Amino acid sequence: MFRRNLSPPTRLRLRQVLTAIAEAEVADELGRDDLAGVPLLAETVVVLERRLLGMPAHFAAGMVGLTLIFDRSAVLTDGAPYRLLPLAKRRVAFARLRGLPLGPLGNFTTFFDKMAPFIFWSQLEEHGQIQTVLGESAS
Repeated sequence: MFRRNLSPPTRLRLRQVLTAIAEAEVADELGRDDLAGVPLLAETVVVLERRLLGMPAHFAAGMVGLTLIFDRSAVLTDGAPYRLLPLAKRRVAFARLRGLPLGPLGNFTTFFDKMAPFIFWSQLEEHGQIQTVLGESAS
């Protein structure tokens, strides 16, 4: 399994980048600029990481590599690694990446565009908290 090959510092940085991506995806999904009080974001990231690292090794290695490169590439476009950008800038940065031609970057964004919101809503349903979030976003 691929996850055993990641050093602890790399695993930590991956978790931080996945957290930043998941937050941006959930914010887009909810149409919110602030995620204060939104439940189960940490659980969403744990499941997202498990899904990413549970891919066949060659896919997981590629996705981990792209994720970490994406984090560093934001220094060139936004002045800081993606994981350190404010939520609004992360949303813009990921949207910019979505607009690039397909190929590996298209697969990268599609994975997170589909998987992060799916996991988030699944976690809410599993914990009986969908109405909490729907009630907040309706106001």
